Amino acid sequence: MAPPSDHSASRTRLGLAGSAIWAIVVLGVASQNYATFAVKREDLPFSLALLWALNDWIGWLVLAPAVFWLARRFPVERPQAGRNLTIHILFGALVAALHGFSYFLMEWVTNELDDAALSRGQLAVLYTAKNLVFGVLVYGGLVSLSHGIEYYRRYKDRELRATQLLAQLSRAELEVLKMQLQPHFLFNTLHAISALLRPDPDAADRIITRLGDLLRMSLSSNGAQEVPLTQELEFVEKYADIQRTRFRDRLSIRIDAEPAALPALVPSLILQPLVENSIRHGVERREASARIEVRARKAGDRLLLTVTDDGPGFPEEILTPVPGRGLGLANTRARIAALYGETGRIEIGRVASGGAIVTLNIPFRIGSHGAV
Repeated sequence: MAPPSDHSASRTRLGLAGSAIWAIVVLGVASQNYATFAVKREDLPFSLALLWALNDWIGWLVLAPAVFWLARRFPVERPQAGRNLTIHILFGALVAALHGFSYFLMEWVTNELDDAALSRGQLAVLYTAKNLVFGVLVYGGLVSLSHGIEYYRRYKDRELRATQLLAQLSRAELEVLKMQLQPHFLFNTLHAISALLRPDPDAADRIITRLGDLLRMSLSSNGAQEVPLTQELEFVEKYADIQRTRFRDRLSIRIDAEPAALPALVPSLILQPLVENSIRHGVERREASARIEVRARKAGDRLLLTVTDDGPGFPEEILTPVPGRGLGLANTRARIAALYGETGRIEIGRVASGGAIVTLNIPFRIGSHGAV
């Protein structure tokens, strides 16, 4: 059901459309009368031709609001299309008769009644009846105009609702993707805490503290799909602290962001799974120290986010995307596609000197927190 403001706007449009059509018809009829007399070489002032046209059509201007009300009250649509159509035919005859009578009154007031041997009563009946068929057609035109504007309003209303539902569905899909990542991250962090509890309780305690910070940041986002880059990098830095505590000298994580890039909006929790992926493939599987670098820079109207490591690089099967393989990368691809469509890209590859690189190329835009 459309809100009252929509119905009011629809009625305003209907009134304006009806008035415009009425004015065009009056001017058209007046011009036709004037041209007819001009062809006959008879003098007829245009003001008089306009007066005749007004006499013809002023009644419809007065009756139109009632016709529009009847059209809304008895819409010709299922399941009562037949009944309402019959009602409109009857009302059309009645309104046409009223218009004929009003035309008689206008002719009487303006002294334009035909000079005939008929009484005023007989003339009233004659004026009422002579344009009955034409009046029913005009009535039908007004009803059709009302129905056309109403159907257009409903179409726009359905289009708006469909757009809103699509946006809600997209937000729900994005939220599901985020929820898939959070348990995965928590499981890995809790596993790290469990492994450090006995050999290094202080390190386990530091990880628990950082984990609490991360959870508070996650809850404070209120489910926003996009956050300022500064907030996202703060989250990554706290996550990096957890991993530095866990791997000690075996891991170096560096964050480098251009000042011009910091106000940009980015998908929340978009970088953490990429850093985690580098740790899993570049640190956990070897004894040597590893280096991970997170960079952010503005390139015109684009924002480039890269995560690079010096590990063994992506295996060939990862470089070719396969549905269902690699939760972090798969979710990242899905979120970029859902948020930016064709304007967002994710590229993965190998670094020439060895290692893996993931680049997120998204539109650079600035907005309030939780804009999406």
